[in-house]
Amino acid sequence: MQPDERETLASTRHGSVIEALARETGSEPAHIRELYERELARLEGTATVRGFISLIACRNVRMVLRETATRSN
Repeated sequence: MQPDERETLASTRHGSVIEALARETGSEPAHIRELYERELARLEGTATVRGFISLIACRNVRMVLRETATRSN
């Protein structure tokens, strides 16, 4: 697989995760994308095993959204 193909596949996969998180939480997709991309970049900067980065980023975004919702209630 060429680098461009990998990038397209990753972009599609991340887009699906972002859409699912937005639906699940009732948040704006743009807000979810910002949180997710920030978390993904943070994790990619230090990860030695990259197979679960997307899953961990998704979990961390959910935690941030829950904490935000809890504080505003």
